[in-house]
Amino acid sequence: MRYFDEALIAAHPRQHGVWNAEVWGARDFFQDSEAALAPYEIANAAAVLPRDAWLDLDGITRRVMRADEGQAWMADLMPLAKPVNIGKLVHLNRVSSDAGRVVRSMSGQVPTTLDKVTYDYRGTPVPIFSSGYGREWREWNTLQSENFDALSDDQEAITAKIKRDNALYALDGDASIVVEGYTAYGIRTSPYSKAINLGTAGGGANIDLSASGTTSDAIEAFFNGPLGAMLDANFIAAPVNLYISPEIARNWDRPYSLAGGFKGGSLRDQILGNRRIAKIEVSFELSGNAFFGFVPRAEYIRPLVAMATSTVAMPRQHPRSNYSFEVWNAMGIEIRADINGRSGVFYSTDIDT
Repeated sequence: MRYFDEALIAAHPRQHGVWNAEVWGARDFFQDSEAALAPYEIANAAAVLPRDAWLDLDGITRRVMRADEGQAWMADLMPLAKPVNIGKLVHLNRVSSDAGRVVRSMSGQVPTTLDKVTYDYRGTPVPIFSSGYGREWREWNTLQSENFDALSDDQEAITAKIKRDNALYALDGDASIVVEGYTAYGIRTSPYSKAINLGTAGGGANIDLSASGTTSDAIEAFFNGPLGAMLDANFIAAPVNLYISPEIARNWDRPYSLAGGFKGGSLRDQILGNRRIAKIEVSFELSGNAFFGFVPRAEYIRPLVAMATSTVAMPRQHPRSNYSFEVWNAMGIEIRADINGRSGVFYSTDIDT
């Protein structure tokens, strides 16, 4: 989920511009409150620290090593996002049926029937994601007196948690969120996404894309067979983005020349040469034989952003009040299929008999 920046506000001045003004209004109010409390607080000039102390309080903190936390696909989804009003708990989209019957004749006098399209409406909840951090007021002053602001590390950690939660929500939704009968689905839970069974049940593909024993020819046949057939059945001619687990990625790094007949490059290079595949990204949020993908166009999938990620300080009403900050955003994920259920979003399952 993006923070406010000049490009975001320029692209959507009506929605993001108004929200940005509201956020800065709250921040200015916090600054005014701090200024009002300043005469009652004890001023403490920054101490001159010895070299060893500055090594401990260096401005660059060694943070926890994190995985991609779903940003592999969020980076591709966010450019497709549609801004919506924060007051919209559910965003509705309309789909229409086909219509019309063509009559052939030599005279042109054969009666024709009048027809019209019919509509269906689908809804996507737009929940709020919120977290926060804070420091006891005296601890804040202790750190400030030494020119060390731990709140920046707090803010980075909390923001990372929200970004990951946004990404996991886009992937799997939240079945506990139901608004006006509409469930908060994700890519792997939406009835408008297409499941590809890699197991043996119900005529599944019976393939493990992460197993070294699965030949390169078998994996290539899967893309030309089951995956290609699913895309054709949904009238998808555009290339898709594919997001795979590290286990699949390691297996696809092997030389493709191990297949029958010499072919240069890796198996992954060969798959990228398939007209169906636009890009392949690896995510540590996936594991084993799991993958998913979509056509990177807003007509098939798009985030619904009701509030960009914002950090707001809670105003302090007393000199001994603690410092508290809220980080939040609001986002839904809209999977868009036509009235016949054809879709450009898909995911793998692994069901065996």
